[in-house]
This record gives sequence, structure tokens and C-alpha cells, in this order.
Amino acid sequence: ERDRRVIIVLDTSRTSAGRVGDQPRLDAAMDAALLLAALASRAGDRVDFLAGDRWLRARVAAAANRTTLLNDLVQAMAPLDPALLEASWPTLASAIADTSRRRALVVLLTPLEPAAIQESLLPSLPALTRHHRVVIASVADPAIAALAETRETTKDAYAAAAAERTMALQDRTAAVLRRMGVAVIDASPAELPPKLADHYLMLKAQGLL
Repeated sequence: ERDRRVIIVLDTSRTSAGRVGDQPRLDAAMDAALLLAALASRAGDRVDFLAGDRWLRARVAAAANRTTLLNDLVQAMAPLDPALLEASWPTLASAIADTSRRRALVVLLTPLEPAAIQESLLPSLPALTRHHRVVIASVADPAIAALAETRETTKDAYAAAAAERTMALQDRTAAVLRRMGVAVIDASPAELPPKLADHYLMLKAQGLL
């Protein structure tokens, strides 16, 4: 398959401001977006990029000259910072619809935050999944899993219980998304870019784009 559409959507809302290790989630999501864009462009696909929260903050249209794509993306991402606002997924879904009427692989780089997803993203997903193949790529925090395994003191036990509840809610949310036909990739900052790239290559190899 060549000349397919890949639309990368970067969530810049308040949930992207959370830090994982020594960097904001937004920075790790940008790394995943850049690797996927480079791979898809090299494979002959057209890549569009959108970033936003309540408003659209950046857009890079599929370039006729693919040699400028990565530079265009870096320039578009450079001024982006997390906004202390909730994401408006109806606004972003409308921007996706305006970007391409053709079937596309739509990658939503957004944290797997149950409350945020249920309030705004879930109502917008049916329209997206009807027309596109949708993937949610989330930057996971390995510290949560580590907390769940530490029970040396009473304080540790309470922290472990809170971490287990967080992971259970995330698992439940991911299950709901998968039942809606959405692929979910939830991985650490170091693992998310290659896992997202592998998922794209798998879809490409199976002719599913």
C-alpha cells in the first residue's frame, strides 16, 4: 500500500502537562508523532498533523514535497505547550473531518485518563471510527505500576491501593475503547514511539490502512 493517509492528532490539553519521569507527557507524545511521521512518509503515505485542546493550535498539511515534512513538524511543535484547559474532542474531530474525506489512519496522541476520555472523547469516537481506523497512543507512567508493587509500610499500602485503582480504571477505559473498534497503545515514554511504529507497520503489512 502507498499513498494512504495518516492523520496524527496531538492533545495539548491539561492532561498532557503531567510529568512522567523528567519530562512532560507532551514531549514524549511529540517523539512518538515524529517517529511515526518519518516512517509513514518514507513508506509513501501522506501525513497530516493536528495539535490542539479547546482550540486548534497547529496544523501541518500533507506536504507535496515529503522532504520538508519533519522540518515542518518540528517548526509546528516548537511553540506548543500544555494548556490548562480540557480537550474539546468535537473541535478536534471536526478538524480531522476537514483534513480528509478519505479513509485514513487517525492516531490520537492523548493520555489514557478515564475521566477526560469519557467526558469528551467517547461521544466523538463513533463518527471517527465510521470513517477511519483509529488508534489511541498514550504515554504511560511506569511509576504507577511500581507503586502498586510496593507494600513495605502502611503508607506504601495506601499508595499501592490507589495505584491499583488507577490502573483498573485505565484498563476498563481501554476495554471500552477497544469494543468501539479503537486500538489502544499505552506505553512508557521510551517504549511508545517504537510500539506505535510497529503497530503502523503491522497495519501496513496486512493492507489495513
